[in-house]
Amino acid sequence: MNKQELLQELALKLESGDLTQTEIMQAIGAGTEPASEDASESSHSASRLSAVLYFIGGGVVFLGLAFLIAQQWQGFSSTMRIFVTLGSGLAAFVVGVLFVNQARLGAAGPAFFLIAALLLPGGLLVTYDEFGIKIDTTFVQIQIAGILLAAYLTAYLNMRRNVLLTFAFIFGSWLFMATMDFMVRGVPWFDHWRFFSYSVLLLGIAYMLLAYSFAETERGVLSGWLYSFGAIGFLSAGLALGGWKPSQSVVWEALYPGLVFAIIFLSTYLKSKALLVFGSLALGIYLTKITAQYFSDSIGWAFALVIIGFLLMGVAFLAVRLNHRYVSQK
Repeated sequence: MNKQELLQELALKLESGDLTQTEIMQAIGAGTEPASEDASESSHSASRLSAVLYFIGGGVVFLGLAFLIAQQWQGFSSTMRIFVTLGSGLAAFVVGVLFVNQARLGAAGPAFFLIAALLLPGGLLVTYDEFGIKIDTTFVQIQIAGILLAAYLTAYLNMRRNVLLTFAFIFGSWLFMATMDFMVRGVPWFDHWRFFSYSVLLLGIAYMLLAYSFAETERGVLSGWLYSFGAIGFLSAGLALGGWKPSQSVVWEALYPGLVFAIIFLSTYLKSKALLVFGSLALGIYLTKITAQYFSDSIGWAFALVIIGFLLMGVAFLAVRLNHRYVSQK
């Protein structure tokens, strides 16, 4: 049967009602792709909802365990206290390892890693305390943060899950800050607050560098969060280093606008809404601070507020224009 005869046969079948247009389209595979895309989108949405519920459930489990342990704490022996805190955290970690590669369980594995991350720091502190080690020292914080960083980083290197890398970043940040504090603890002439601000500044830079390195990899989903926390740390520390009149740092107050505009410029280059949003917020906060600090007494607070309001509107307009022109153009 040639093509012409086949078309005639199909036309006759359609006229007689033996075939419908839908059946023909299904037979040749047309019209199935949109349904498949819809099904895929629906499945993805359901998966994300399931993951959110898993993590919420993990948080509720932790709260329940914490309240239960607190209620019975006085009646526990030393061994039991270690078992219900550190033991529960280790058990949750092991369950996470066992469940993380079980696709049919969804995000059950990451949820148990969350429970473990919440339980293990307290469990290690309890263990140290029960063995008679003072826990209110920076050195103990360094040890605990180092243990947890090693555990989650090792698990990540073996399983390559972003949730493990996220907790590794958290414990790594704790280790960094505790180490910085340990370096200057006990030095009476040292300005601890400024040193803390410099540490946060460096941590913010590290987060943004990690976000940039992850952008085009399988870990790209973490870039937005790392840019956000990096910008918050970097810009907050820079603002804190500027201080407040009469003990302000003129150098940092002069440098800060350059730092803010550098972040805003990077947002256009990197196509990062997080950097644009937090850079714009930081610029607005800085303008408010400078106006309140230097002009509220001379021109009147009410007039200063008017100036602040217009400045903030200008910052908002700038952010919207930059977002439309550079950031949103992927």
